[in-house]
Amino acid sequence: MRLFDLDSWQEIWFAITRNKLRSILTGIGVFGGIFILVILLGVGNGFQSGIKQNFYGIASNSCFFFDGLTSEAYKGYRKGRKWEMNNHDMMLIREKAQSVDLISPLIWGKSSEKNVVRGEKTGTFQIMGCYPSQFEIQSQYIDYGRTFNELDINNQRKVCVIGREVYHTLFKKEVNPIGSYIRANGIYFQIIGVINPKSKISIGGDVQETVYIPFTTMQQAFNQNNIVHALACTAKQGYPAAMVEEEVKTILRTAHDISPTDQKAIESFNIEMQFQIIEYLFIGIKIIILFVGLGSLMSGVIGISNIMLITVRERTREIGVRRAIGAKPITILSQIISESFVLTAISGFLGLLLGIILLQIIDRLMVGDVIKIKIMLPPFVPFNTAIKALVVLMISGILAGIMPALRALKIKPIDAIREE
Repeated sequence: MRLFDLDSWQEIWFAITRNKLRSILTGIGVFGGIFILVILLGVGNGFQSGIKQNFYGIASNSCFFFDGLTSEAYKGYRKGRKWEMNNHDMMLIREKAQSVDLISPLIWGKSSEKNVVRGEKTGTFQIMGCYPSQFEIQSQYIDYGRTFNELDINNQRKVCVIGREVYHTLFKKEVNPIGSYIRANGIYFQIIGVINPKSKISIGGDVQETVYIPFTTMQQAFNQNNIVHALACTAKQGYPAAMVEEEVKTILRTAHDISPTDQKAIESFNIEMQFQIIEYLFIGIKIIILFVGLGSLMSGVIGISNIMLITVRERTREIGVRRAIGAKPITILSQIISESFVLTAISGFLGLLLGIILLQIIDRLMVGDVIKIKIMLPPFVPFNTAIKALVVLMISGILAGIMPALRALKIKPIDAIREE
């Protein structure tokens, strides 16, 4: 059959539409299969993008450490001892930990009702002390001004960086707050920056509702001595975060007389491990999506193949006559495969089109906040994925027609002519 032979295509269309109801019911299988595949892929992509956006801005090679209670007696100390990290620990980590790159101590101030004041406006917010490197470990958007620098730390400057919600509470809209003073827990600080979180997940508190103060200023102004409530670290290039986690824990255990086998005294959170878990989760989800989607598609294709076998059986006499008057086997073969291909292509294309339209509708609803799902971005199917789906569809259509076509070639002209 020639590709642009109009008569051949008309014949194919006539064969498909000869029994319209059967063709429609047969096509529904492929239609549903490709539709389900597109929807599952779109939702899976939206879910994956949403989870990744939640972690966006947090260094993927970072670890966070918190002190806790010992779970083992050691060197004369009883079980359940409370211990605290301090400034000396940071010095030891810098000296001994080969894998550590950035490090930032974290310290929190006591929170009380209406603890942040500017003029007549007040709010209840968290006060946190940190190093400039904290804004690299958990990067932020800067709405106004800047974050801390080494001079702020070394000179113990009474400056602060405030979250967007703090700004909205204390200032009128679009007022530049840089240089203004606020009173946090009874002490005045000058605002040098306003930040907005890149990540929806924040370790240590909500960035938008936090007043950040240089770590050294925090310790001195609020009489915190050399206490450190938590540590944030990142790994050097070429080192895994797991090595940072192990090295820092070993140093802290040694410095504070904690048993080497005590797994509960030092609490840690490994972001790199969380990323790996998420990646494995998405690999599993994609496998399930492909299994379900392709399974649905294949069931439709098998249905088309079965119907084509029935069609070939019904057209035994027609095929026999065509063979008798000189039709070549390749002509019969291409005719049957083409019918299967066209039926599969039409059904599949309609399923693909409807799936994409439905994803676009969901996209508009989510963008317009009609539908709100925090852990998910609007679903989408990449263009190259849609092309791949079409290719799979075309191949499936051809495969669906091969068996019926081979069955048609086995029909002997003399037997077909005898059949009534």
